[in-house]
Amino acid sequence: MLKKIGMAILVSLLVSTHVYGDSLSLEFNDDSAQVGYSHVIQQDGYGTSSLNLRGLYNDDKETKLGSLGLDFSGEPGHVPGLRFGIGGELYGGTTDYHQDILSLGVCGNAAFAPPTLGGLGVDGRVCYAPKIFSFMDLERLLETSVGLFYAVTPKIKIKATYQNMDADFEHQDSRHIDEAVRVGFTAQF
Repeated sequence: MLKKIGMAILVSLLVSTHVYGDSLSLEFNDDSAQVGYSHVIQQDGYGTSSLNLRGLYNDDKETKLGSLGLDFSGEPGHVPGLRFGIGGELYGGTTDYHQDILSLGVCGNAAFAPPTLGGLGVDGRVCYAPKIFSFMDLERLLETSVGLFYAVTPKIKIKATYQNMDADFEHQDSRHIDEAVRVGFTAQF
């Protein structure tokens, strides 16, 4: 069922006729890799709505995770370079000891790249999936990340990001299912 839904979403993204500024990102280190795709659904003077797909593999923590998210973001008019967003993220995957993950998280994000810094900026993200939105072996999930990026061109950013995911599983203490510093890039097209 989930495969059919995923394929339907992927096909709709590929045949879309309106491209507003989709992006592809790749972040990696020696033990893990994360790839993301963001498709802009609507963009106007009030902000942007986007659909996000992500895949994460962490060999060190034996984590294989995919996520599908919906994000709404915008820029307050009085602070140039500041962007805030809120949305939801559906997580699914497995981790060490063959524990299955399925949850829905509520997310917030922010980025600040003032024009005076010439392309240099910081960003951060927090997602929390409480017990009521967590299924299978998972009881709750918390994802946090903070990053530093530099816009090489208007459509290419290089970045370094620290990301941490903590999960509570049935009858176990909280533990890291992903904790890494990754470098990579984001390209808009």
